[in-house]
Amino acid sequence: MVAFDAGSWSDFALAQLGASAALLGLVFVGISINLKEFVGTRVLVNRALEAIVLLASVLVTATAVLIPGQSRGACAFEIIGVGVVTGLVVLRLQSGVRGIVVPRGDRGPTWGSVVSRRLLGLGSAMLLVVAGASLLAQGGGGLYWWPAAIVVAFLGALIDAWVLLVEILR
Repeated sequence: MVAFDAGSWSDFALAQLGASAALLGLVFVGISINLKEFVGTRVLVNRALEAIVLLASVLVTATAVLIPGQSRGACAFEIIGVGVVTGLVVLRLQSGVRGIVVPRGDRGPTWGSVVSRRLLGLGSAMLLVVAGASLLAQGGGGLYWWPAAIVVAFLGALIDAWVLLVEILR
């Protein structure tokens, strides 16, 4: 069945590898354009790193799926590992000096910003874990969870990139 055969996903993985690499390059360009605007602000630096981590998770999982001759179990554990590491890193990046960043009205992020970052950053990681676990168990959708994780990661990274390129200049 296609859901549990990583080899069947090679064209999709190749497309995602290219897309994530291109977007990662654009995020680095965006960071370099506005570098002095946020280099001393931990929240914005963390947001930039979060965009990089989300795009890197797509790049790494696509690479894992493309490894020829790899067993289903190995691919599943790689995807689960990337999901767990991504979740932990994103959670750390979304934490402030004294804990989780919470909205502070005019002086900080809005509720919508905080909620969207949580849902997109941590949601992508969770979907990767579900995809890997489902692939390992050969039930529950398998790699069909992976495109959802990718879309959520892309949305999170694009919103982060938008904030870093446009919103900080307002």
